Amino acid sequence: MRRVAALIGLSLVCGGPVSLAADRALLPTYDLIIEHGRVIDGTGAPWFAGDVGVRAGRVAAIGRLDEATAKRRINAAGRVVAPGFIDMLGQSELTLLVNPHVPSKIFQGITTEITGEGESVAPVNAAIAKEAAPKFEHYGITQDWTDFTGYFARLEKQGIGINIGTYVGATTVREMVVGYADRAASPDELIRMQAIVATAMRQGALGVSTSLEYAPAPYASTEELIALASTAAQFGGIYATHMRSEQESIMASIDETIRIGREAHIPVEIWHLKAGGVGNFGLMPEIVARIDRARAAGVDVGADTYAYPAWNNDLSAFIPPWAHDGGDAKLIERLKDGHAFRHSGRGRGANFGDCLRDERARHCARRRSALGFVLQR
Repeated sequence: MRRVAALIGLSLVCGGPVSLAADRALLPTYDLIIEHGRVIDGTGAPWFAGDVGVRAGRVAAIGRLDEATAKRRINAAGRVVAPGFIDMLGQSELTLLVNPHVPSKIFQGITTEITGEGESVAPVNAAIAKEAAPKFEHYGITQDWTDFTGYFARLEKQGIGINIGTYVGATTVREMVVGYADRAASPDELIRMQAIVATAMRQGALGVSTSLEYAPAPYASTEELIALASTAAQFGGIYATHMRSEQESIMASIDETIRIGREAHIPVEIWHLKAGGVGNFGLMPEIVARIDRARAAGVDVGADTYAYPAWNNDLSAFIPPWAHDGGDAKLIERLKDGHAFRHSGRGRGANFGDCLRDERARHCARRRSALGFVLQR
């Protein structure tokens, strides 16, 4: 203020227009000002009326900027101005390579996506590459990386329209060492799996994740998951999970998830928490209570939900885990041999089994019909 006063005083001595020019020169200049909006700053505070100044692609000021100059102004009166949203569980790790602009995210205001649900885009070995080849062929993508360093380098080279972060998937780690077999990992294999998690964390993974309804993930014991999560915890990672069950067995799944967080000393995020199946809808208060009790006892566990009733899944997700033993090629063999399903005594399985037994939910009835068609054909 003293400097402005001095300049104005000087201009009076020198005469006329110099004062206005000097005053304007001291006003901040922005590339863009979004003005008159309801600003929600992401801190949890209530919204407030204000302007947002942007310079060189970054927020440079928030407040009253009506006297500042800008190359462009946007009138946001009556609208909310907020930071970009974070998609806690997106699955754009491959579609980013198809269309790096990801308009499906940008048009929703999403500027950061976290991905890697149980299976992650890295690491990759020959067996994983072979199993995933049809998907890459479908998208027209060449898989030219074997670890997160290589994958991130590819993204950096081509450019992307949003920020991306990823977990290392426990399923992928298991596939790297154990493969697709329905068996426990040996002690030596588990040590190798932990080393893979450690490498992924050093390369930028946010933590380790599971998606325990989808084979070969169900083959992993709780103890195996605790070991992998413990390794991620050493690097400040998170354990994020699509639990073993979101239907009738959800209470046991909640308990397992809390145990992993407690024994691995790691923060836990439960993805898309729900009590699936009409007969389980009333369980939600107890589910939330269990999470609250765990938090009160010192386990850092949280959950997220999605705000819509629609869903979709791959057809293979309807088929019990035991049928996936050995990978997709073995699964297809079993599907061609209907006898293997009709006489195995295991047709109900664990994957979506809870919902398949729920006759009261129409969407579950549709799942029963789809499964029956596949198994009896």
